[in-house]
Amino acid sequence: MAGMSTAEDERVFSTGYCDIHYTETAALSDFFWRISGRRFDFTGDVILARSRVDRLVERVQDILDMRPEGLRIRIDLFARHEKGMIAAYYKNTNSIKIYADKVTDGIFAHELAHAVICNYFDAAPPGKMQEILTQYVDKHLWDDY
Repeated sequence: MAGMSTAEDERVFSTGYCDIHYTETAALSDFFWRISGRRFDFTGDVILARSRVDRLVERVQDILDMRPEGLRIRIDLFARHEKGMIAAYYKNTNSIKIYADKVTDGIFAHELAHAVICNYFDAAPPGKMQEILTQYVDKHLWDDY
């Protein structure tokens, strides 16, 4: 089917905390632009690009005062949003599905907060409690800046 990607097309951009799975380099570029306000040259700026993602993960952990041991999150990055949610965290796969053309640092941090919370507790808190905590992250994401 035209426009469908296959597993062979999938690439992974890894950071200290995340494995970002994507098929289009332009989507990865858009993702970084939208979460950091900067375009990266992936031949020379790989370390800086990785640090942008990890800085957000660490900021979320600092706000929540939760640092799950061995935290590793799968990010499934898609180029274009067509319908449904812009982003979502899935506890059963410890993954975030997100769209490069709609993501913001706040949206990404909100989903990261779900991942941190679910990885921190042996039994994840109920959804309403998670939403209270993720909204706290939303409110205080850049208070220190």
